Amino acid sequence: MKHLSGNFTSLLLFLIIVFSSCNSYKQLPYLKDAGEISPEILSTSIHEAKIMPNDIISITVNSTVPGAAVDFNLPLVPTNLNSPLQTTIAPSSANSGGLQNYMVNKDGKIDFPVLGTLKVGGMTTNEVQDYLVSLIYPRYIVEKPIVNVRFLNFEVSVLGEVNKPGVYNSQNGQITIFDALAEAGDMTIYGKRDNVLLVRTLESGETAMYRINMQDKNLLKNENIFYMQQNDKLYVETNKAKGNNSSFGTMQSIGLSALSIIVSVISVVAILTR
Repeated sequence: MKHLSGNFTSLLLFLIIVFSSCNSYKQLPYLKDAGEISPEILSTSIHEAKIMPNDIISITVNSTVPGAAVDFNLPLVPTNLNSPLQTTIAPSSANSGGLQNYMVNKDGKIDFPVLGTLKVGGMTTNEVQDYLVSLIYPRYIVEKPIVNVRFLNFEVSVLGEVNKPGVYNSQNGQITIFDALAEAGDMTIYGKRDNVLLVRTLESGETAMYRINMQDKNLLKNENIFYMQQNDKLYVETNKAKGNNSSFGTMQSIGLSALSIIVSVISVVAILTR
């Protein structure tokens, strides 16, 4: 009987360890069964971020006609007070200054040289470029200008159960939810992969919140969530395992230690009495 009891105890401990390990592993992978999604579905469109209120954007206008585009660029602001104010768009240096940037107001508008107040909110950078070309050519310039628009403050925040919480930026105005997690050193093993919180400020100024299952393969098809927008905040919650551990006090820890010792003693005694 003792021999059977010892074997049963050992088997029970083995099964607990095995099933606990298997269950923990299932909580870690991202995008389960993502290989089942057709590549054609994932390549139907290219995401482009839209300009939002409070964005800071850089706009430069160039022309093959000498001097034709000068009036459509903000003047360079000297960093050295002994330097004269420049009004060309030549590359800036430490002694000359840098191009001023445009702050998009709450209505999605900017004040542009010569053209006046323009509504750019809700447009992509490419759409703004085409829009400006249509306003400048051929009314002001006899040849099509070269317009360049880019984001200067495309930032997202990653918080919670990640290895490097912080604010991360994108140079090209494009960052996926996995890019953001990669910048933050990925989730820790305690992060809840099936219930990540995304907080987003909409163009209207309202705040929207989305709950995301990072293990759901359909996330790849949800462009609105998969591609992050500027000023998005991604929060990874702590899973139940770490939450329970953090709630344990001294007595609970002592109790678990004692229980572990008792189980170990039972196992040893069962082996010795075989």
